[in-house]
Amino acid sequence: MEARDYIQLFWRQRWLVLVVVLVVSVTAYITAALRPVSYATSESFAVNRINKEITTSYQYDGYYALQAADLFSQTVVSWFSTPSVLQDFYHQANLDANIDSVNSLAGRFKVRKYSAQNIVVRFNESTHDRAAKLAAGIRQVVESRASSLNQTADGKSIFSVVGSDPVIAPSQPNRWLITAVAALISLYLALLIVTGRHYLRS
Repeated sequence: MEARDYIQLFWRQRWLVLVVVLVVSVTAYITAALRPVSYATSESFAVNRINKEITTSYQYDGYYALQAADLFSQTVVSWFSTPSVLQDFYHQANLDANIDSVNSLAGRFKVRKYSAQNIVVRFNESTHDRAAKLAAGIRQVVESRASSLNQTADGKSIFSVVGSDPVIAPSQPNRWLITAVAALISLYLALLIVTGRHYLRS
């Protein structure tokens, strides 16, 4: 078949194509519109060196301090993959963790270390209140655990971790983008159906 033949075939079956595209597009739009709003939350943590260990060598002190901060930051990042620590976040916030599986619990948090002293945590919650409470719980647990690690010989913390106020914003899927993508995919599938029916009949 030539291109002209395909065009004529599609034109004869235009109502079938139109119905498929409309049904899929409307379904996609309604599904996106009915999806509940979630609240995207971002919270950053600064890793600061507050006490120095007593040493006789100061030549590379700045370099080693940065290396130590980087290692300490990596420890903080690892907490967000540790189920027991994640449970502490929810307990501190007085929230039900609603755990389906251990892997799904760890997957709720996206953590990125932008530098040796800057860590950003992102997560989503169903309501603004839950997001604010969980952010506060995370901050309290992280700051508390950090203060008890990496201490000097006289029991002073070498590093402190200070959390910022969280940024919380409603997040909802772009219903028009989803509808447009669904329309394009359904159009392609409808044309395949028309072509397949034609060859089966012939």
